[in-house]
Amino acid sequence: MTSEFSGHCVIVTGGGHGIGRALAERFAADGAKVVVADRHGPRAQKVAQRIGGLAVPGDVASPAAIGALVEQAVATFGPVRIFCSNAGITGGFGLESSVEEIDEITRINLLAHVWAAQAVVPAMLEQGGGHLVQTLSSAALISGPAPMGYTFTKHGALGFAEWLQLTYAHRGINVTCLCPNLVNTGMIGRNEDDEAEGVAYTLTEGLGDIVEPEECAEQTVAAMREGRFLVLPHPQVERSFRRKAEDYDTWLAQTAERLRPAT
Repeated sequence: MTSEFSGHCVIVTGGGHGIGRALAERFAADGAKVVVADRHGPRAQKVAQRIGGLAVPGDVASPAAIGALVEQAVATFGPVRIFCSNAGITGGFGLESSVEEIDEITRINLLAHVWAAQAVVPAMLEQGGGHLVQTLSSAALISGPAPMGYTFTKHGALGFAEWLQLTYAHRGINVTCLCPNLVNTGMIGRNEDDEAEGVAYTLTEGLGDIVEPEECAEQTVAAMREGRFLVLPHPQVERSFRRKAEDYDTWLAQTAERLRPAT
């Protein structure tokens, strides 16, 4: 059976490890032509070689690099049909964060989504449609123990994704946002070169449920096929988001109490 992704050019940033690797493998399994972009060139090359894709080293913190990535993808595999803005970092821990720290996380976690859309949406409109997949976080929906910079950039990226969907859905551009809580990736201490499923977590105490990158990829593809905007691999995230919407002030008070350091 031929998949709707078969033969389509798909770009995955941060594709050399974690959720990005799982997404690249998932699309390749459905016959897509996958461009694996990662600032760690050897990891990108390893994944691309395994799935028959193209490795492109580069840093999404630069709009010029994203433009060059898209040009190389088009030259190799044809028009980009799906762009997965997956690369992300943590940082900007509090008000003491430096200008440089805030600038870096804003470029990677927020502005890279904007620059990617600028690079691919015009051509997608000419083709009659396309799909933007954005790996965000539960921090985009429910603020919590995440650092300051991570929180505001993920909130901002969700707002941009909503704007894209509202502005371009009637012209065939769809957006899917993956908003997991804890995933077994380098962000919680996993060795990013370990690609085996179900490896032991190096950080576990107090973190709650942890899902595998492959589950995130599977749920993302399912949401794309069903036309759903949000992908929430952790059911507790949806419950918290509903509680927040139903009584914002109570949610703020209860969350602040929960996060307050013990004295």
